[in-house]
Amino acid sequence: MRLVTVLADTQPSIDEVMAVLESHDLTYSLTDHSDGEHWTLTVPVPAHAVEPVEDQLEAITGNVTVIVEAPMAILETGSDSARNRSNRRPEWLSFERVSRSELRSKARSQLPSFIIFATMTAISSVVATTGVLLNSLPVLVGSMVIAPLLGPAMAASVATVLDDRPLFARGVKLQLLGIVVALVSALSFAAFARTSTIISSVVDLEASLGLGSHGLPPSLLVTVAICSGVAGGLGMATTGITDLIGVMIAAALMPPIGVIGVGVAWGAPEATLGSFVVVAVNLIAINVGSIATLWTVGFHPSDRARIRTTRSAILRRVVVLIILLVLALRLLELVSALL
Repeated sequence: MRLVTVLADTQPSIDEVMAVLESHDLTYSLTDHSDGEHWTLTVPVPAHAVEPVEDQLEAITGNVTVIVEAPMAILETGSDSARNRSNRRPEWLSFERVSRSELRSKARSQLPSFIIFATMTAISSVVATTGVLLNSLPVLVGSMVIAPLLGPAMAASVATVLDDRPLFARGVKLQLLGIVVALVSALSFAAFARTSTIISSVVDLEASLGLGSHGLPPSLLVTVAICSGVAGGLGMATTGITDLIGVMIAAALMPPIGVIGVGVAWGAPEATLGSFVVVAVNLIAINVGSIATLWTVGFHPSDRARIRTTRSAILRRVVVLIILLVLALRLLELVSALL
């Protein structure tokens, strides 16, 4: 979110400003100064809506000044009484933990529009597949940098501990759609590369397929993925930078996705299945790690009555994720035995 302040010196101008904001369904606060000739209007605006609002405000006649301030958090108040709210915070926390409202706003800001998310994911997947074909770690690192996979996982985890169902649904939806978009992109590019005799002649298939990590000990894979989730949770819970953590999360997902594309195109079913299971294991473990971290550092709904139900919901989701993780690990062991 951005805090937009509009200064106007005529009544017609401020009326036009209010009309613009109301057309965008924005809630604002208007201050009429004592001289009756100056007005100040403040309004929180989603980051993606700032530019359209600015464009319309520029067309207003009169002396209008627009000030856009830094990112902000929105605290949504309800009808709950103060005695039902819990402000308890673990005393052992020595770092600067953000507030619940800032955490929620931070999670929402990590979710781009679907078109941008799908486009960046597809580009990252193509680059990752190229890195697999070239057996090039620098190219794979490049795919990790541009992969927008941190936001959906962290949004789902934040929504879980704060009992925000709409945010949870969007986070899970984007995670699943992101994997689908990445797989389709990897398969399409690998199939195209397979038809090129020049590319096929220089591909070291054994070395390329080895980048999928499906031959590594499952315990090590889970360790890396859970650590990624824990780091992501801590990055969201504090004022720390999350960009590099996003690279770490992408490191667990993008190389095996690229290997899946190459494995299908070159007809390597064992490596394809193994890499697919690695993607599932990493995705599940990242979510488990981030949910557990956010709850451990003290994030939960503000209403005491909702804490118990939220705790039960978290327990159910974590149990389901752990069961899926165990099944995926078992399948990965079976696939590794076939290699």
